[in-house]
Amino acid sequence: MLIFVNHDDMRSLELMEECLHRGLYVSDQLKDMKYADVIYMGAKGIDRKNRLMMNNETRVIEENIFKHLKKDCFVLTLIHNDYLQELSNEYHFHYKALLDEEEFVYKNSILTAEGLISYLIIHRRYPIYHSHIIVLGFGNCAKLIIHYLQSMNAKITVAVRNKLLKKDIEEIGCSYCDLKDVNLDETDILINTIPNIVIEKDKLDLAKKDIMIVDIASYPYGIDHHYALSIGLNSQILPSIPNKYAYGYAGKMIADEIERMIEHE
Repeated sequence: MLIFVNHDDMRSLELMEECLHRGLYVSDQLKDMKYADVIYMGAKGIDRKNRLMMNNETRVIEENIFKHLKKDCFVLTLIHNDYLQELSNEYHFHYKALLDEEEFVYKNSILTAEGLISYLIIHRRYPIYHSHIIVLGFGNCAKLIIHYLQSMNAKITVAVRNKLLKKDIEEIGCSYCDLKDVNLDETDILINTIPNIVIEKDKLDLAKKDIMIVDIASYPYGIDHHYALSIGLNSQILPSIPNKYAYGYAGKMIADEIERMIEHE
């Protein structure tokens, strides 16, 4: 049983160490990919030009490599990759995106929430206690972030488009707000979890000058960060928090999934 691990971030280094600790054979050499039973191709995998981020540099992978993979080989990424899904149909390997799995998403959300709280504590002049915080979105990550912030006695407003979520939001002790009605003039911290622009120039112009804006969504993010920075606001994009915070556990999560796949093979 051979596991190929692509080193594209800190998680992958921890994954390789964890697999070795569990007695699995591991390689990070491209020439060994054709012998692998499981291939971890990194967070995103290859793009449609067959480019792959490896060891902090971009490599072009020949498509022929997929023709020579072992029968019933598993190829994994974190984020869903439509191109790899198409290749799996053509070359008959199994493809799986770990962030398509509900349990993995939940655990990843825990790391994201804890990492964000750590960032807020370290980079603010004031405590989270009694801070006025708006959270944009009410998905897995947002709910866990809200849970941690509530335990620190923050005053939280949740802004969403779906009015049907109002009851759920108020039942957990938060204020509800429609996204179009977000008001930043008394907001200490704005946290975005929505991967679409929802806060634009008109709302940013009215924000407190000492507001902290933090965006953990994927591109194109939820805030016009270029404009926010141009008017002097503290606006930060924090992608892939589990790769920077508790990356040891993030690597272990991937190893657990690989071990589970091997056991059910």
